[in-house]
Amino acid sequence: MSRRKIRVRQLYWILGLTLIAIVLTPLVRLLWHPPTTVQTPTKEPPLPWSITFDEAGRPSVFGLVLDSSTVADVLQHLGKGGGQWAILERPGNPPVLEAYYPDFIVGRIEGKLILRFSGDPEALSREFTRHGRAEPTASGARKVEVGPESLSRLSRLPLTLITFLPKAQIDEAILRERYGSPAHQWLEEETKVQHYLYPERGIHILRTERGRTVIEYTTPERLRRHLSIERH
Repeated sequence: MSRRKIRVRQLYWILGLTLIAIVLTPLVRLLWHPPTTVQTPTKEPPLPWSITFDEAGRPSVFGLVLDSSTVADVLQHLGKGGGQWAILERPGNPPVLEAYYPDFIVGRIEGKLILRFSGDPEALSREFTRHGRAEPTASGARKVEVGPESLSRLSRLPLTLITFLPKAQIDEAILRERYGSPAHQWLEEETKVQHYLYPERGIHILRTERGRTVIEYTTPERLRRHLSIERH
């Protein structure tokens, strides 16, 4: 074998070893000094059964605080689009402001959301009259739809009731798993609607035989005033 062939072969070896060194050096560096990874904590969305209380004992649901969050807070939290706002007058009751979100999604749970605001009946009555003719509702109330100008004038009204209607059918086992055992439970014989009451958390759940569910959230004090617990 000539010296020239030996030199060419040695040159190939040198080039090969050099390339291997170039490739392996970063890998070795990574093995000895792995990069610092920043772990971002995943925060659980405010799901229907995730109820917390502030220092004043007011429940927080879906990121909204009952008897504290206002119309302005809700518009900022949920956005100004997607909600339908109306003032409702029911016979024998002061008028209330309601917001209806037909396509409400929290986490992966879909449903309908209804928010009620009460207080300052004079201001609500003025806005009700300002919009002229009212439309009847299925519940026997009269309503007028309101827009941004009215909401601006009513921006400080507090949130007093949250109603969530899950899209999926929910059986009793799931309700008990998520909300626990109710303090009071009763069945309406005529309608076959099952009631589950959690007075300490301000929760009232209604469930039909087919699993259609309505979940109401309010303050414990307000729930005790509106429902006669003793007779159940």
